[in-house]
Amino acid sequence: MTNKEDIVLKNQITWVGEVNRPLTLFRPCECGCDLRYGNTGVGFLTASDPQGNGFTIWIESEEVFQGLAREVEEY
Repeated sequence: MTNKEDIVLKNQITWVGEVNRPLTLFRPCECGCDLRYGNTGVGFLTASDPQGNGFTIWIESEEVFQGLAREVEEY
């Protein structure tokens, strides 16, 4: 996710890379490797299509993270 193709828009990152990444909600890695572009927060939502066009949205609010966690679980 760190190549020249990346487009950064506030807390949203679009990228071309891994194919068929399922819609997944993650907490940031404790080692800090997920803090690309200086983003901070409580977690992120990510997915990609069969061509490898993907997105990552950083989540800054625990309340929003918990709400998304419920929805992704039902998805």
